[in-house]
This record gives sequence, structure tokens and C-alpha cells, in this order.
Amino acid sequence: AKPIIGTDGQPLRAGLGPDPTTLKALMGPPETDKDGNLLGPDGKPLLDENGNPINTAGNPYVGPDGTLYGPDGKPLLGPDGKPLKAGLDKNGNPLFDENGNLLGPDGKPLVGPDGKPFNQGAIGPDGKVFGPDGKPICDKDGNPVKASLG
Repeated sequence: AKPIIGTDGQPLRAGLGPDPTTLKALMGPPETDKDGNLLGPDGKPLLDENGNPINTAGNPYVGPDGTLYGPDGKPLLGPDGKPLKAGLDKNGNPLFDENGNLLGPDGKPLVGPDGKPFNQGAIGPDGKVFGPDGKPICDKDGNPVKASLG
């Protein structure tokens, strides 16, 4: 398990003593191989319905509270310098518009520090992988694929 990182980019700590313990998360950014392909819980690359590996291409990971994280596990910041947050549906999945843009809690497309919307897909808090159309990517059997988080 990796440390839980706060919005300031520093590990969160439990307690107030001189030697506080770093909190660890059982969830975190998706695990990938050296080529950037998402790995499943079995440690093997996830495959789409055509049998092709699913590459993250820098897609954000959406944390349980909606905070967006980059491949390095650090929160992604908006133009205002604050961590970006995605809107989540009642099942905890990130929200997208009809064009595949990741939406914020206000229902408007999220814009990154480069001024462009996030429209290449995302990885949800439970590891579910969403494609550029905003829909879950499924395996050959039609089941949504889930990345290993850690």
C-alpha cells in the first residue's frame, strides 16, 4: 500500500506525536506495465473487446472523493492551482458529457492546466476504465474491465 497523499502533495499522517504514522491507501493510481498498459488484479495487461491492451495514455485516475490524479499519483491542478474534482454519479463513477468530456461537480467540463478538457477517458475510483466516449471499456465477454489500483 502507498501513502495517502493530501491536496498539498504531502503524505497524510495519523496522530499528533513526534513520530506520526503515514496513512496508507489500499487504492491508488492504476498499475501499469513498462509500456503504460493497464494491469488487472491478476497482474496481466487488461484487454479490450478486440483483445488489445488498454493503454492509459496519461488518463487521470479519479479518487473516491472525485479528485483527479495523474500517473505520478499527485493531484492534477486546474488553472486556479487547486486540485481538480470530477462529478460522480450515485455509484461513484465519474460523469462525462455526450462528447466524452469529464465533468466537474457543477456539470461543466473539467479543464486542465493546459486549458483543454479531459476527453481521453479516465479510471474510476473502483478501477473501472472509461474510454474517450465516456463509456466503460469492456472485455470480449462484454464485462467492464477494471484496473488494479495500488
